[in-house]
Amino acid sequence: MEPIRNAFITPKQFEEIQSKYDGICEYLNGEILFSSRTSQSHNRIVRRILSKLDSYFDGSKFEPFSEQIEVIFKNENEQYNLLPDIFVMCEDAQTLGESFISSPKMIFEVVSEKYSDNDYFIKARIYQKFGVLEYNIAEPGGSITQYTLVNGSYGTPRVFFSKDTYISTVYEDLRIELKNIFK
Repeated sequence: MEPIRNAFITPKQFEEIQSKYDGICEYLNGEILFSSRTSQSHNRIVRRILSKLDSYFDGSKFEPFSEQIEVIFKNENEQYNLLPDIFVMCEDAQTLGESFISSPKMIFEVVSEKYSDNDYFIKARIYQKFGVLEYNIAEPGGSITQYTLVNGSYGTPRVFFSKDTYISTVYEDLRIELKNIFK
């Protein structure tokens, strides 16, 4: 998932490239981040977390979505079109076509070893800047690193391992037994 460098791409040019690319591409304020399709392990972890969130939010005003839906983070100077692996939106979230233009309350990214810098550094900075309250990075080896937004910044992360129970800082009674995620 290497960004295209030294060439500024407009959001309109990105839409054209995105429509023709057979893989995942995300827009980083003038650069494009390309990646290949995900692995079976990645897909299993996403599916298991999404299943737990879907059950938890059933009947509420919140709904979890997966990477097939784009989230556009935008202000007067910047724009990022990202495809978080899993994210939670409120029913009154703003949309533009099929894309969300409101920041999610919670995001989970499942990293691959080769591209972990994208999730730990690039996306963490963007999510923090645009007010994502809880950002979770799932490592396929069996851990989740949780960042919580406090006074506009992500503080010291909390790490949950496969034997632990994940506890959300945004949704008070959301708990997930990680042994059921990292089988």
